[in-house]
Amino acid sequence: MKSSKKVLATLTAALAVTLASGAALAEYPDKPINVIVPWGAGGDSDLTTRIWADAVEKELGVPVVVINKTGGGGIVGTSFVARAKKDGYTLINAGLSNMLITPNFSKTPYNFDSFTPIVKMTSVPLAVVVAKDSPYKTFDEFVAGAKSTRVTQGSWGATSSGTIQANIIAEQMGYKVKYVHAKGAADSMVSVVGGHIDSAVSFPPAFGPHVKADRARALVMNQKMDAFPGVPTFADYGVKGSFEGWSGVFAPKGVPQEVVDKLNAATAKAMKDPKVLAAYQNIGAIVDYRHGSEWVNDMKVTYGIMKEAAAKVKK
Repeated sequence: MKSSKKVLATLTAALAVTLASGAALAEYPDKPINVIVPWGAGGDSDLTTRIWADAVEKELGVPVVVINKTGGGGIVGTSFVARAKKDGYTLINAGLSNMLITPNFSKTPYNFDSFTPIVKMTSVPLAVVVAKDSPYKTFDEFVAGAKSTRVTQGSWGATSSGTIQANIIAEQMGYKVKYVHAKGAADSMVSVVGGHIDSAVSFPPAFGPHVKADRARALVMNQKMDAFPGVPTFADYGVKGSFEGWSGVFAPKGVPQEVVDKLNAATAKAMKDPKVLAAYQNIGAIVDYRHGSEWVNDMKVTYGIMKEAAAKVKK
């Protein structure tokens, strides 16, 4: 009899644990969520993530806190999240640079398979930007200058998306620049308008405020945008390829599917909010909401292309 009671007590306790675990998962999230941005404040990754965080916070009912954790061209913050608990409370701002380029061109303690993709929010066209008083008034003049003299160009790491894409553009146009790397695109733009460097490769969220304030000028962009009328595209100069960045959110590999679904559902609602769409438009980001297997497969293809490109460089 005692044995039966003991077995019953054990089963009851096990059932209680199971139910408690299920309840805890069903209640996700029940505490603040941290989103690590591995770049400096004020850049495209930072701004696009903060808009997303503010929007989904209202849907989820808990604080969604954006934390800048810089260093190593995005490696420090990204590695930190790769090692984090797989509970959905520590996420990472993901983009072309830290997810698809850096793991192939640098030695990192993580790779694409270290994470579970959650959602893509936006894309941003790459641009070559100079200060308002720069002697380079057009991209043609910039190319000619870079071919004849030492021109400095700001970026945010030797293996960042900005530098890798800028190298492809420079190779096709037949010029070279001296890179000056900063913590992020926003810091590069401060150096441009301050007259410390000649130019920068940048995205609208970082250079837009300076252009609107008449402190800087975009010479060329990946695609035309109403916010920057009259700026030609790389294609206009015969450059082949698409050059842009994107911003999304990933979690450490192995988070429960319920976490992914909850975050996606909140994002889907947020992306229908006119105020959220206006906020993205205001910083020059193009809403490009994607999630699921098709998006993941597209990223895997790009990851493979970058892997092949890196192998050629290392030979």
